[in-house]
Amino acid sequence: MALFKRLMLGFALLMSFAAVAHAQSPNSRINLLVMSDDADPDTVPRNNRIFNRVQLQLSEYLNTRGFQVYDETSLALGITQTARVRRRDAELIEIARAVSTPVDAMVVYQIYASARRAVAADIRFPEIRIAGRVLNVRSGQFIASFEVGGFQLPALPNPCSAECLLETVGTHSRVLAADLGAAIAQKLEGFARPSGGAAAVGKDGIVLGGGAGGGAAPVAAGGDGCNNLPTDFVIQLRDFTATEVDRVESEFVRWGCYRAHRATQMTSTSADFFYSTSADSARLTRNFRLMLELVGLNGQVTFSGNRLVVSKVATR
Repeated sequence: MALFKRLMLGFALLMSFAAVAHAQSPNSRINLLVMSDDADPDTVPRNNRIFNRVQLQLSEYLNTRGFQVYDETSLALGITQTARVRRRDAELIEIARAVSTPVDAMVVYQIYASARRAVAADIRFPEIRIAGRVLNVRSGQFIASFEVGGFQLPALPNPCSAECLLETVGTHSRVLAADLGAAIAQKLEGFARPSGGAAAVGKDGIVLGGGAGGGAAPVAAGGDGCNNLPTDFVIQLRDFTATEVDRVESEFVRWGCYRAHRATQMTSTSADFFYSTSADSARLTRNFRLMLELVGLNGQVTFSGNRLVVSKVATR
């Protein structure tokens, strides 16, 4: 009976790695928040018509590539002033971490627009440059950056009023926003793509990694479930003996989607780990609960932000 229960728990842990439907786009597991950093007075502010066209086009392109793109104003409504302009990146990060929807990464961009006058004639040439970067919201890890534009565009009509200038520059900026979205999408997909060879299943029903010499990072079978952005979690084990800590550590390094880990603090009754994985937080907490039962330990698992605490429940 005990052997049957152990086999069933192992099977449940295996299924937790491969429960993602094949019809679902791999990118649909990545939640993005697109935001503008307009603190620099030379950038186009967020209440400008050019900003609106870039925001919509960039969000639309990433959405069509399969990413889950969320509207900042809708998420932040009620917790901050959504009409603020000239916001610094520190404020944007705080907002991304404070919203109720779990955001994996934030796409932050800056728009620079100007008109250069020709030396020998009354001709003006618009110049647009959009710079973007992607940050992991939970860990603050830098993921990617890219820049489009910076070259001379066709001359503006003469005469060209303020309305004409906004519409002309806005049209060109919309095209550049699509180029920026394409570059960011490629970088995100490459960053999230799991590495390593074919996966193998261990004796406990746990998905193991492949690769020459066993050095590659473990991935789930067929890559299913490992398409999230690699995220660093803080794993805290409380009230465990050194032997029990070693047992738990030997288990979680074998899980699918595992990337790397390192110990940050060790005492006689506790251990803290920096744990990098492509699994989502729900799967990680579920795996810990199943693992505790699998190895015969009583414990409670709590999760908040990027911190997962496993506390042993002592019994007589």
